[in-house]
Amino acid sequence: MDRRLLIYGSFFVALVAIVAFFIGVITAASFHLPAVAKAEEGEAMTANINERSSFAPIVQKASPAVVSIEGKRTVVFESPWGDFFNDPFFGRFFGEVPRRELKRDLKWLGSGFIIEYDGKDYILTNNHVVEKAEELTIRLSDEREFSGDKVELIGIDPSTDLAVIELKTRDNLPDITPGSVKDLRVGDWVVAIGNPFGLYGTVTVGVVSAKGRSGIPLSKTIYESFIQTDAAINPGNSGGPLLNTEGKVIGVNTFILSRSGGNLGIGFAIPIDMATEVLETLVKEGKIVRGYLGVYLEDLSKEIKESLNFKYDEGAYILEVGKGSPAEKAGILDGDIILNFDGEEVKDVSQLRFLVASRKPGQKVKVIVWRNGEERKINVVLGERPVISAAYELKGGLEWLGMNILSLDSKEVRRYWREGGSGVFISEVEPESPAYKAGVPDHSLIIGVQKLNNSMEIRNLDDLSKAREEFAPPLIIRLRLVNGRVKAFVIEE
Repeated sequence: MDRRLLIYGSFFVALVAIVAFFIGVITAASFHLPAVAKAEEGEAMTANINERSSFAPIVQKASPAVVSIEGKRTVVFESPWGDFFNDPFFGRFFGEVPRRELKRDLKWLGSGFIIEYDGKDYILTNNHVVEKAEELTIRLSDEREFSGDKVELIGIDPSTDLAVIELKTRDNLPDITPGSVKDLRVGDWVVAIGNPFGLYGTVTVGVVSAKGRSGIPLSKTIYESFIQTDAAINPGNSGGPLLNTEGKVIGVNTFILSRSGGNLGIGFAIPIDMATEVLETLVKEGKIVRGYLGVYLEDLSKEIKESLNFKYDEGAYILEVGKGSPAEKAGILDGDIILNFDGEEVKDVSQLRFLVASRKPGQKVKVIVWRNGEERKINVVLGERPVISAAYELKGGLEWLGMNILSLDSKEVRRYWREGGSGVFISEVEPESPAYKAGVPDHSLIIGVQKLNNSMEIRNLDDLSKAREEFAPPLIIRLRLVNGRVKAFVIEE
């Protein structure tokens, strides 16, 4: 009996083991577990993973076209001892000591990269890398060096902080293929190459944090649509390329924003689409030529929206239409809100400025504006943006909403305003008045008043008298400030 139980027990255990084996095989197959690989196959898989996770191929492809730019200028200054020895006390003993001029060479480093346009090679970099230089020296990764007559500055564009350089050589130069910001997504990997602190060919890696950034505090540019990245950009990186994972340049590294004043912070790059347009214009025209609409703009504040019963979230508010401008000729009015420009939705003032500047003079564009509660389509032929905005000539009282207002022909006005134009002058804003609470500054010019769907241009005291009778708070007043800017203030009481 015991022998039979032992045999049956052994058979049962074996049967359970066989069933368990097959169940294990089926389960493994359902999870797609890989079979045991040969050593050679395992090595191939490891190599493939390493290749995908490395940025080395991108760097090897692009770094030969990255250049180091050294700027140099001579500063002349007087010896600080000149005034000391020319003091009357020493003058009795030594007489007049001739003033001595001293010279010192200032040097700085930046980056750039070579890009091909129309069959020729050019270097793209930042304007702030080259603008004050009396002499430029360009060094390539293969240790070739160019300076003096071999380096020609084709042109600069301070409004975008870009510059174009050409090397006078017949040698073959490596170049980087441009990509496009349109294909770039927030979260994509990017690689920055440059020469921070003189360390040639330094590579940093990060991701795209945002696109279309504008209004950056450290930026002095007018037309902004920056790529924001956490790839480190340090002194000396300026002008170097920002690359995508295909090794194509998608931006020109420009500056870093840091609260600490150090180098850790957020990096910003100029989109390559903008940079190549500047390059093309500088090479063809020798100067920057941009479209011109001729309006003074303000971002839509909550107060402006409420005052006009504006129901949309985005747009650009027109404070004033320039006299004789393309906008005036097309029928655009003060107080209009631009919703769409040439087929693109307008988000804010910075974007609209960028859109206008990216078009050519003479180009016909369709503008959609919001006026009196409805949308209107207006065709505008763009002009050429003037290098310097036209000045307004001022000509030299009333009290309204706590503002003491004078004509432009008054002598007091002449003390503060020496330029031309039309409007009335705010000599003083009374403390705690409605205008004071709205933030209206002294010594500024009222050029317009608006309430809901009704607006009036203020050219003189007669216009202001009519406005005082017809308009009551809440209302918007448009001012030209001492620095030339035009702003809107909402007076609510």
